[in-house]
Amino acid sequence: MALTEGRLNFQSNRQQLDGLKLSHDVKKFKLLKKIIGALGYKLIDKKSAKTERLIDNFIFKIEDLLKVLINKKKITKILQIGANDGKSDDFLYKSFNKDLEGILLEPMEDAYASLKKNYEQFNKVRCLNLALDIMDQEKIFFSINPKYFEHYKKKFSDKNVKWLNILSSFHREHLVRHGIKDKHIISKNIKCISFKTLIDRYDFQDLDLLIIDTEGYDYTLVNNFIETMDMRPLIIFEWIHGENDEVNKLLKKLIENNYEFFKIGRDLICFQKNFLFN
Repeated sequence: MALTEGRLNFQSNRQQLDGLKLSHDVKKFKLLKKIIGALGYKLIDKKSAKTERLIDNFIFKIEDLLKVLINKKKITKILQIGANDGKSDDFLYKSFNKDLEGILLEPMEDAYASLKKNYEQFNKVRCLNLALDIMDQEKIFFSINPKYFEHYKKKFSDKNVKWLNILSSFHREHLVRHGIKDKHIISKNIKCISFKTLIDRYDFQDLDLLIIDTEGYDYTLVNNFIETMDMRPLIIFEWIHGENDEVNKLLKKLIENNYEFFKIGRDLICFQKNFLFN
């Protein structure tokens, strides 16, 4: 996983709205909000944003939860879909130890190479240069052409924009919504593997934790996992990219399968009650 959408939105909003003087007239303010919303941005009160960032530095984080569960031996086998380089904005790496077994999938070749290097000290971890999909197949995958990285270094005032790779997705429009120019997007066919094939091939039926971060494809994969697999591990996935209808359908399906959930930041933690409290 990588730089949060919140940071991306904050940087983009700040650049686009810098110096903009908002009228105190309510009607004008509402109209302005609609216009800015239509462009994919939102107005954020600077004082509130600062306070939120301050609180986020001290708030209970996913890695804190995972460390507790790992120490209690409730988590021993982990499957991570969309592992990126294994470190960038990644709560799993911060929680990992040498006793854990893991399968980490990353389809981007550069990120995969870094992933393997970052996890080379863990003997029980297998890194795979694959994407996960609802069936075994090849599929078109969209990413940012590295030759345009200079453009985004200026746009985001960041000397290192390799984190842009985390925006790579099965959906071209996902990159566009995050401020990537359409002409800067490239596509390639990548190999995909299904949950059933992956879990059967590597004997991972006793999976404890499933992490999904696939930039807009999370709901499809969680839904497919519930429909095709019998195990019911702890599931963590990004909720921020879902449409209201698909969110509603998935939450109902999770509840039907005895899941409860809570939100930490942009991630939804889905659990069976006996998993956390027994």
